[in-house]
Amino acid sequence: MFNARREIVIQRHRRKSKTKSSKIKSLLLPNKNYLREFSSITSLHGIMYLGEPKRPLLERVFWVGVMSLVMSLCGLQIYQLYSNWLSSRTILTLDNNKYGIWDLPFPAITFCSDIQLQHIDNRTLGNDTFNKETEDVINLLCNKFELYKNVTLKIINSNNWEHIIKNHKTCCKNIIPMLFWIQDEIYSPCDYIQPIITTYGLCYTINMIPHHQLMHNNYLLSTSFLNLTQADIIAKKNETTWTPETGYNQNITPFDVPWRVTGDTVDNAVRLIFDLTNKNLGDHCPKRDSGLTLIVHSPTDVPVGIQPTAYVTGSSMLSVALSLNTIHTSHKIKTWKPNIRNCYYQHEKNLKFFKIYTLHNCEVECRANNTLKICGCNAYFQPRDPGVPVCGTDSLECIRESSTIGYSIFKKRLNMSINIKSCNCLPSCTNVLYEYETVEFYRNWTTNSTKPKLVLTEESALVMIYFKRKYVIDIQKTPLMPFNELL
Repeated sequence: MFNARREIVIQRHRRKSKTKSSKIKSLLLPNKNYLREFSSITSLHGIMYLGEPKRPLLERVFWVGVMSLVMSLCGLQIYQLYSNWLSSRTILTLDNNKYGIWDLPFPAITFCSDIQLQHIDNRTLGNDTFNKETEDVINLLCNKFELYKNVTLKIINSNNWEHIIKNHKTCCKNIIPMLFWIQDEIYSPCDYIQPIITTYGLCYTINMIPHHQLMHNNYLLSTSFLNLTQADIIAKKNETTWTPETGYNQNITPFDVPWRVTGDTVDNAVRLIFDLTNKNLGDHCPKRDSGLTLIVHSPTDVPVGIQPTAYVTGSSMLSVALSLNTIHTSHKIKTWKPNIRNCYYQHEKNLKFFKIYTLHNCEVECRANNTLKICGCNAYFQPRDPGVPVCGTDSLECIRESSTIGYSIFKKRLNMSINIKSCNCLPSCTNVLYEYETVEFYRNWTTNSTKPKLVLTEESALVMIYFKRKYVIDIQKTPLMPFNELL
């Protein structure tokens, strides 16, 4: 009796200990019942076929393959979406009309006379080197297509170059006797016009940012021989009154350069009267032409290498209709790296010769640096440090090589040692674009002159420049998709 009772107690204890150990084991090592339960209640399609009992092995392998394929395709789509976001992060959209033509400056106007040198029969004679350099300067400025082969020099001393230009240049007052800015009659326009050397030789520009505000001292010193204007409006204003990025200063006066216009009618036009006579110039060059090249450009760009707007001849009237477009960058991508947003803010890129960064100024400086590195001199129209020699006619081929990376359709190989992309020039994040349309027609000024103040001759030309619309097309560079939306 006692033994039987003891066996019952022992069996109860064994069952309790077995149940407790099995519970602990089930907690530590979940069995397949939990996986089956998960597969039966999950919303992921196809998982239930893996967990259901009595499913054939081949069917389980099939569903594993299907789910792996779907996950791979999803991963590929995500990768392609991310790659497209990296390569096309920004788009250009039309923004609300924030600007009118009053908020932006009138473009700079540069004109270059065909007659570059005058009274060359009275030129100074010196030693043999000086005389040869004088002949080569005449070659450069007057005989671009028919060089005087007896004198071709690789370099020209910068002091001799400056002496010849200074003493034989065509003066501004002989080219433009009068200027009308809207209704203001300016009878001494050359007081507000700055001389500058371009690919067309010595030119004169009005409404461009003053040289001392646009150029660093090294470039400014190499142009100081041109006797820059001494007008207070240009010479004594130290602070730049307008940049594309910041706009006009708050304390600007109406007389500060760059000037503006108020409307889009002919009454708001800028009119320039040119005198294209070639009398009393002595022995001048070139002898065949007597017109001038007109260039309309941004006030912050130097007119070097810019395509001309029109060619002006005597007894003609030229009408130039302008339109304004602006491009600015959204603040949402301001923190991006410049190579990603593909533009520079003013503080992100410093230039050697220019205080104001623009894509054009950067490319002009890049070509000048390449020319100096390859040819040992700079072209007469390129920015250069004081004392750097001017390239003569014998270096023209070298200048072309440095400016065009040596590309020629007749060459078997491309010279990749000259790489303009290495300068890393990108557009400005805020830019003002001037577009134009020109119409030119003949006028007999001797019979059609109606104002007694205007003394026009057969060799006079009138250029009228105006905006054809008041509104400005504003284009904004914005992110294609913000990163949080991409996620």
